[in-house]
Amino acid sequence: MPQDAELIGSYLSLGLQALIPIALGSFKSLKTPEETIRKRKSSRKTQLLDGEEDEEEEEVIEETLTWTDSLLFPVFGSIALLGLFLILKYVGKEWINTILGFYFTGAGMFAMHSTFSSIVIWSLLALGRKPTTYHIRISAGIRQVFHLPTTLPSMILIPISIALPLLYIPLGRPYILSNILALSLSTATLALLKLDSFLTAFVLLGVLLIYDIFWVFATPVMVTVAKSIDAPIKILSPKSSPFSHPKDFAMLGLGDIVVPGLVIALCLRFDLHRYAKSHPQEEVTTRSIFPKPYFYTGMISYVVGLATTMVVMHTFRAAQPALLYLSPACTLGPLLFAVVRGELKDLWAWSDAPAEEEDKKLLDETIEAASEVAMKARAEVKATEIEAAKKEGEVESNGNGNSTTLIEDDDSWMTGGVVTPDEGKARKRKSGKKK
Repeated sequence: MPQDAELIGSYLSLGLQALIPIALGSFKSLKTPEETIRKRKSSRKTQLLDGEEDEEEEEVIEETLTWTDSLLFPVFGSIALLGLFLILKYVGKEWINTILGFYFTGAGMFAMHSTFSSIVIWSLLALGRKPTTYHIRISAGIRQVFHLPTTLPSMILIPISIALPLLYIPLGRPYILSNILALSLSTATLALLKLDSFLTAFVLLGVLLIYDIFWVFATPVMVTVAKSIDAPIKILSPKSSPFSHPKDFAMLGLGDIVVPGLVIALCLRFDLHRYAKSHPQEEVTTRSIFPKPYFYTGMISYVVGLATTMVVMHTFRAAQPALLYLSPACTLGPLLFAVVRGELKDLWAWSDAPAEEEDKKLLDETIEAASEVAMKARAEVKATEIEAAKKEGEVESNGNGNSTTLIEDDDSWMTGGVVTPDEGKARKRKSGKKK
């Protein structure tokens, strides 16, 4: 009985650790609605003057996945999984663990800094303290070559984000530090990768469900790789007391966090889209307070699926493909909720794909804001001067009473020497007299 209590505690720890990166990554994946972007474009000059846009949100690199991309996930996943299995079988786990250790150390630095910075900044904002944004710019003339908006908390976290991953291998890969790296990598992945629609989301869950079942039940490949690879590609929870140097762990792969997390993040972006569409008079941003019914539905669906996985795993004392239970839960949850609310058509038709650039950019974003405003102002002054000069010329022409006729060029050479009927006529000049 005490052993069962420790196992239940271990499963609860896994579930809590899984929910943290899903929630953080979902909010980091939010982007400004198209309605707000159009409003901002109409007042671009004002925002460049007061710097509002730069402070509102920093630009991030993102990758949008379509339903055709989701079909390739199990293909590339199978190749990578089988490759790792063969290396473990014929080369040994020491080499692959060393290589992956160094790789995840480097990747973990960026992921940890991004994740920790977001946590600190969100905490300060919740306390009503908005950190000052500093802009690091590198320019060549008026051209902006590099631009990095940052805050003081982000700069303070740089040495911490470098030191902790560097200690991962020297300290003997402790499971707590491994979990921190794994959760940071999951959060950064959810912020980077975005699904373009619910069709893509459900296709992805479906094909990876088949992938998970095959590699867990039909072969020993996935279980062997998961147990042999000592790298932050899974989160661990000790089955005994965490204070007594545990050696037996319950584990959850990062794929079982990231894949359902992509769907839950899509639900949160759908909530933001719905709110922006129903409040056209507001300038809705990623920091706006808005209802999140689909996001909460996705989170509850994930908890139900993960709890089912753990119950089955505990009952049969055997490893289970978590997506066998997570995929149906995270598919049926949002769909049934949309049916109940009568919003299934809107959910299915909505697309979160990047908007095409319909118009050319009004201003060159590679030019520093202050210089660009000055250039536009000078252009406006010059246009005003030209217009005034034209009007002055018209007034002067009318006052003299003289007509102005342009002198036509002699194109007779193009006719091969043939004289046209109009040839030889005197041409008019400004004086109006014949020459």
